[in-house]
Amino acid sequence: MFLFRLAFILSSRTHTFVFGFATLIFAVLVAFSIPLYAAEKSNIVPCDIKLVFSFDDNGMSVVSYDLEMQVHNKQGRTIHGVSVHWLNAQDKIIGNSDASCGTENTGVRTAQSGSCRRTIQKIGGRLLEQLGQETWTSIINSQMYNFRDVKYCNIIGYRFGKAAVNRY
Repeated sequence: MFLFRLAFILSSRTHTFVFGFATLIFAVLVAFSIPLYAAEKSNIVPCDIKLVFSFDDNGMSVVSYDLEMQVHNKQGRTIHGVSVHWLNAQDKIIGNSDASCGTENTGVRTAQSGSCRRTIQKIGGRLLEQLGQETWTSIINSQMYNFRDVKYCNIIGYRFGKAAVNRY
């Protein structure tokens, strides 16, 4: 009977050790995978393409589609622009563009948040004259229908430094 109990105690300790070791390995894997997943998702920000009505120099109607998003600068340098993939609600890429950041393209400084914008498309008054009001309105509505799928932007790159390129 003593030998049976001794064998059972050793067996129980072995199972406890294996179970504890497996739990430790699982905890370490989970701890390392969460930050990796979070880092992958951290560059995804809400964005939207808005319809903006205005007038050109001749007083003709102009419609533009403007991409807008808010970014928080964690880069350590002033961000003057971003390169983004447009994502739908299912996180599928449906387009791409860049956007200039900050008021008057001054950039977003370190540890601050700011707006990034880009005019994606403009439909001018000349097109209205050539096609007529009904066709022009149809084009505007169909483009807005296409752009409404954009829900998020995945920031894939940053532009630092001056917004303008020096030419010599």
